[in-house]
Amino acid sequence: MSMITATTWVPRGFAAPFPSRYQFDEDEYERISKLANLQLEDAKEELEEAQASEKSKNGTSSKASKKDDECVRKKT
Repeated sequence: MSMITATTWVPRGFAAPFPSRYQFDEDEYERISKLANLQLEDAKEELEEAQASEKSKNGTSSKASKKDDECVRKKT
């Protein structure tokens, strides 16, 4: 038995010639909402980590700032 295969590369976002309409129900909306919230939380965590690493690169971490503030208060 021989098999003939055919493949075609389809660009990402390529529209179907005859698109089918999808009906969303409440469960699907909730699933999408949960996925979006997870992505949002991940993005917030990554932003906080990036800001913290940027502060530590510049030498302005919150711990260093607190120590500097205490030293200045003691001197005055």
